[in-house]
Amino acid sequence: MIIKEAVCRAEEGLDLGCARIIARNVTNGKNGVIRLELFLQNDANDEALLSMALYAGRLPHYKPWIELYCINDLLKSGKHYFDSSIEDELLRFFCQALGPGGKIYIEYYCDHETASGLAMGFPLTATRQGYKLFNLGFTWFKDYYYSEGGHEGGQKLLGEMPLDEASRRRHLKRICAEIDAFLEGFDDFGICGLQEEHLFRARGRAKKVLSQIAKT
Repeated sequence: MIIKEAVCRAEEGLDLGCARIIARNVTNGKNGVIRLELFLQNDANDEALLSMALYAGRLPHYKPWIELYCINDLLKSGKHYFDSSIEDELLRFFCQALGPGGKIYIEYYCDHETASGLAMGFPLTATRQGYKLFNLGFTWFKDYYYSEGGHEGGQKLLGEMPLDEASRRRHLKRICAEIDAFLEGFDDFGICGLQEEHLFRARGRAKKVLSQIAKT
């Protein structure tokens, strides 16, 4: 599946099993970037879920990328988007359209656990969002804490898929080193309350990442 196919399918409506999502207000920019809004369909009025920008790329030099922003975490049902089956299935669907070197940007300012982990210096793969992306095949990460231009948007986490096996192994080696340093210095985090919960969940993710890498 490619980017344009993913957009067409989203316009027709995506049955994710846990929910039905539909894309509206789809626009094609002169620079090749497609913008759209995703809505959660229900029996009453459809509910705005998030906005997306997608770029199909110009291979071999420009790789595809997608961006998720203006995310509505608290849904009318009282449930949250973050850590939901909707988030998992939506990410899985769109990430299928990214090949080697493909990138995803996810705005995280309203994702409190990810924002908290990044602010405290956790390894990116041990954060809530970073761990999800790692499990989807992303191996290189960057925290865009400071926007780099007038049109960059808010704080976002970047995940990039490896170009080849050599890149993947190099990225995994770096991830292991970051996680080892985090676990060795774990007792130095003097925090309490909600941040303490985030810290211990991050440690659990970090150990899972090491275990998964060891099996590859």
